[in-house]
This record gives sequence, structure tokens and C-alpha cells, in this order.
Amino acid sequence: MLIRWSVARLLHRSLFFVAPLVATSLVSFGAVAQAPPAPASAPPPNAPVPTDDSRVTPLEPRGAQGSQVAPAAAKPPPVDDSRVRPVDSAGSQGASTGNSITSPAPSPYLPAPSSGHEGHFEFGSYGRVWAATDLQGRLGRGSNIVAFGPRVVDEGSYAELELRREDTWSEKTKGRVVATLALFPPFFHFNGNSMNAIGVRNLYAQGSYEKINLWAGSRMYRGDDIYLLNWWPLDNQNTVGGGAFGSFDSKAGKTILAVHMGQQRLDNPYQFQQVPVVAPFGFGTVNVTKLDRPRMVETLKITQLFKNGPQARFFADDDQGFKVSLYGEAHQISSGVFQDPLTQRDRDLPSDTGFMIGSQLTYFTGKRDTHAHLFLRHARGIAAYDPLESPTTFTIDRSTAGASDTRIAFSGNIEQGPFAVAWGGYVRFFRDASTDTSTTQKYDEGAVVARPSFFFNDHFGMSIEGSYQQRRLQVIDPNTDGPLTAQVGRFAVMPFFSPSGRGTFKRPQIRLLYALTARDSGAKRLYAAEDIVAQRGVDHYLGIGAEWWFNSSSYP
Repeated sequence: MLIRWSVARLLHRSLFFVAPLVATSLVSFGAVAQAPPAPASAPPPNAPVPTDDSRVTPLEPRGAQGSQVAPAAAKPPPVDDSRVRPVDSAGSQGASTGNSITSPAPSPYLPAPSSGHEGHFEFGSYGRVWAATDLQGRLGRGSNIVAFGPRVVDEGSYAELELRREDTWSEKTKGRVVATLALFPPFFHFNGNSMNAIGVRNLYAQGSYEKINLWAGSRMYRGDDIYLLNWWPLDNQNTVGGGAFGSFDSKAGKTILAVHMGQQRLDNPYQFQQVPVVAPFGFGTVNVTKLDRPRMVETLKITQLFKNGPQARFFADDDQGFKVSLYGEAHQISSGVFQDPLTQRDRDLPSDTGFMIGSQLTYFTGKRDTHAHLFLRHARGIAAYDPLESPTTFTIDRSTAGASDTRIAFSGNIEQGPFAVAWGGYVRFFRDASTDTSTTQKYDEGAVVARPSFFFNDHFGMSIEGSYQQRRLQVIDPNTDGPLTAQVGRFAVMPFFSPSGRGTFKRPQIRLLYALTARDSGAKRLYAAEDIVAQRGVDHYLGIGAEWWFNSSSYP
């Protein structure tokens, strides 16, 4: 009796699974039975059903040269598509009636082929890689003593990989999405660690409507550089934020207006601190953010470009031009509370502000990268410090009020026939906010560099570089009873191969480099006594390397 009851219960439960399958099969069988008979010329049941591909518009991947269509003679006969109902304009499927079959909706991430959209992906990169020795058994080492010294020895290995999406939605509207990853040294060849430091340099979206451009995200936001010093002397922002820029034609040429606002926060006790506290549940501790004060930065840049046009002529050659830029920055940091890790006592940090104003004058010929730049800038308060560095000295109230940074910089390049000369230099006067009269945070510095080049033919050449740099600290030198003055001179020879042709800025470039650096006693005193650099006045550098840039939005 018990066995029969168990079998009956098992059959009863099985009906819940079997009944839906049976019902579905019966409905499908009825639908097939009511379907119209196949034409006499129908293919066997296992053969694929041919379609008329003249009615199909495939979504082509960007860069394709078009879909291949079979010749007319090889095209299969069309089939009756009266049972196929297209999707509505919103892309949603309509309800099926009778024997109608609803076609699948298109992907919401791809535009319709008839929308007029054009889009493609671009890859770009900047990079440099060096292997060098000091001819005494050690790796080749940089020897600059100023903030923005010549790059020929001190630039080091570094690379950026950029993937960019470019879209044209209409004649007035365009879009761009940029993602740039940076690879920082040392590479695993010199530390055995395959997990190299990787940073996000660009990660932003930009849209344009006619001449107005809007963008938001993480961006290297900067203007013209001094190549030989590897330095952007006027506008060089690395923030997460957004901005807008646009150009307007005028009788004098073209006016470009750009605004930007962003923020950054360094993981140090000046801007960020977490402290352990008792966990609200269970045992142990949890970290609580005690200090959190990012730096806010706003920028404004106005550029006037003077070139020959239909309404005015300034130069004998239409390729020539002159550029004038005015630039300004505003910086703010909010107040906060910092907990001393030794005494566990809270310390108030006041809010801080600063500003920077600057200008740029540029002349260019429009031929072979011949140009000349002049930069002027002055910063006060927290703006005297780069957003990626924190001040180490303050006023009595722990602010940077009174700090100042004044810079004058210049650079240029001339190319004529097989010869070229590039140059650059700057002077800087920095004063921190403290009242100390003897400190390393009050100094004057400068550098000058020139690189003449001779091209043997379109692909091979030789560069010779000479440079001088000096820093004068507001610290007494016991040997002279005056300010400590450090000086470094360098001479370098660099034969190179340029596959892309002759020119100072043609890349890629494969180089062999020898450099001799000489430093005086003041320069050696900037290093610890145990450092090998403090023990010798002459350094050698022999290396082989390469540098490239192509299709990069950060290096136009």
C-alpha cells in the first residue's frame, strides 16, 4: 500500500513538468499543420534557406571597404518575405499576429547604417626607451640639479599607449573618447617585477558642436612645450574635471578661448589622511577618513592667432603666423583637520588659495618646424607649487601665503637645408612662504641648451648638444661665505637614424648617445656624502635608445 502511494505521488509531481512541454508541442504541431504547403521547388529540409541579400544592409565595422556581394548569376532566388514584419522606428519589436515573425531589434550601441554616422578607432603612442652605462660598471644616471634640466641624459624610459574613438554624427556634431595609459620606469628588466607602474593619463570624452567643444574626464591639459627641457612652461594641468573651448574668426585672424575646471588629491598628510578607530561591530579597527581636501584648479586661456586672410595680410608668406596667448589659473584647498600620528592630537589646517598669470608669444614660419617661443609667468600662494607636489614649508598659520614663483622661458628651432638648430632655456625665482632667511626652499635657478644637427641624407644624421645649468640656494656656503651655488655643464654627441625623414622633430628616431657631464663642488654638495655622484666631478653616459610619437592627442 505504501509503495503504491509513493508511485502515485511521484507521477502527480511529474505532471507539473511534463504538462507544459506537451502543451507546447501540441501548439507547435498545430501551427505547422496550418502552415501553407511548401512550393514544389523548395529545397530539402536540411538545406539552408536562401535569402535575397539585396534587402539586407549589414553594419560594417569601421575601416572596412564595403561588404562583398555575390554576383547576380550566383545569387539564390528570393523567398517570400510577407511573413517578416520590420521593427518600428523606436527599435522595439511589435506584436506577432498570425504567422508573422518579428525581426530582431538592432544593437542600441551601433548607429543605423542610414543615419550618416561615420566613426573609427585610432591608436597613438609616445615613448622613449634607454639602455646606458656610466662606463664604470653602473647604469647611466641623470645629473640635472635644476627642476627643468636638459632631457638628453635625464629623460629616462617612459611610454604612453592611447586608444581613441573618433565619431562624426553630422556636419555640425562630432565626438571623441580618449584613453591613454602610461608605463612608468623602472621596467621589469631592472627590478625583476613584472607589475610595472601604470597610470591613467587620459580618460575623457569630448563632443563638439560646430566650433564649440565640451569635454569631461581625466586629461593632460596643456599647451606648447620646450622639447629640449621636456617641459611645458605655461599651461600643464593633470586633473579630473572638464572644460570647454572654441574658436572664432575675426579680422585679425582667429581667436581661441578655453576654460577648464578640475581637481586632484595626493595621497599624503597634506591632503589626505585615514586613521584607525574601533570597529562599530565585532573586534578590531576600521579606517576612517580624517583629512580629505582636494585641490581645485580653474584655468582660462585666450589665444589670438595672426595669419594672412581674406581681410588682412600680416606677412609676405601665407604660411607664416604669430600667436599671442594670455593664461591664468586659480587654486583653492579647503580647511581640514590632521591627526598627529605621534601625539594623537588634532591639528587644524587652514584653507589656502593661489593664482597664476602668464603669457606666450610665438612666431612660426609654417615650414620645417621653424619657430620661436617666449613664455612669462608669475604664481602666488598655493599656485606656486605644482598640483602634483605639496609644499613642505609654511607660514605660522600653516598656509602658503607669500610663496611666489616667477619664470621666464624661451625656445625655438630653425631648419635650413641639411642643418638644424634647436634651443631652449629658462630662469626661475622661487620663494617659499616661510620666514626663514636660510633655507633650500628659496632659490634662483636656470638652464640653457642648444642642439645643432646635421643630416647626412634624408634618414641619417648627427646631433651635438651643449648645456649649462645653475642653482643658487639661500644657504651659506662655508667655503665662500656666500649663497651656495651649484653648476653643471654637459656636452653630448648623438648619431641617429630617422626612418620618417629629416627634421628635428621627425619620429621615430633611433639613437646612439655619449654625454660627458661636469659638476663643480657646489653641485656635489647637493648630494649625500655617501652618494657616488658627490665623490666625482665628471660623469660619463653611453647609451642606445629610441624615441617615438605618432597619432597622439597629447603630442600634436
